[in-house]
Amino acid sequence: MGAHNFKTKLTVRLLALATVATTILTLAPLAYSQDSEVLARVNGNEITAADLALAEEMYAQQLGQMPEDAKRSVLVDALIELRIISDAARAAGATDQDAYKRQMAFFEAQTLRSVFLEQRVASAVTDAAVRAAYDEQAGRIPVVRERRLRHILLQNENEAKDVIEALKAGRSFAELAAERSTDDVSKANGGDLGFVAEGQTLPEVDAAAAALKPGEFTQEPVASAFGFHVVMLEEERNRPAPPFETIAPQIRQALEAAEEQRIISEIRSSAEIEKLVPDVSPPQTEDGHDH
Repeated sequence: MGAHNFKTKLTVRLLALATVATTILTLAPLAYSQDSEVLARVNGNEITAADLALAEEMYAQQLGQMPEDAKRSVLVDALIELRIISDAARAAGATDQDAYKRQMAFFEAQTLRSVFLEQRVASAVTDAAVRAAYDEQAGRIPVVRERRLRHILLQNENEAKDVIEALKAGRSFAELAAERSTDDVSKANGGDLGFVAEGQTLPEVDAAAAALKPGEFTQEPVASAFGFHVVMLEEERNRPAPPFETIAPQIRQALEAAEEQRIISEIRSSAEIEKLVPDVSPPQTEDGHDH
């Protein structure tokens, strides 16, 4: 797509911005008055960094991974063209036309809805609310016992017995794993399998580990379909809940969605609504699964 065509298409998309900009600036003056750097002037009217930030937020997806300097230039060009066209439209009396007024009313309602819900949701879904939801969910997670295991996999029983004798003589489990294990994945980490819940590894290894105390290793080779294992139990623990920082965004998103629906339902329940078209559910989209 050529630069001119891209700017033209972006300008068309930005036309909606002109119809709602005054409403947005009135509702949230602090949000857009913080950066008054002048980026361009059109017929004596300034285009500021605040205007640029608003346009960039609204059209981030269309801009994609464009370099910042190019993005800035394209958006400023689009805002200039937008201002020129909107000024010409006003001079031609477009603001008196019914089509303009209908679109203004629609965009104003859309913006009011967005700002109102955003403010109400933000006041309800606080950091404390997110933390409380995390604590409540973490408390309902079933306790899962985990074992941190190491193993050395050998091809035959005699090799496994030799490893066990070497361990009894004081050799390091990690060193022996690196030297002799045929498990190429774990041998690089001294045979470390990490924390494993019951049922997540071979049944034979599970059963052998269950009989060990932390720091102990199996005194006899453990046979499986893969060969003969020597297993060591490093430690046991209850599986910890996911760290707050990793799931807080998902919790916040879920709380915000629920709160938005609650607000809408509450307001809707007290409104007088007369829907004059039949209620028809949209067709289900194919997800590739049989139901």
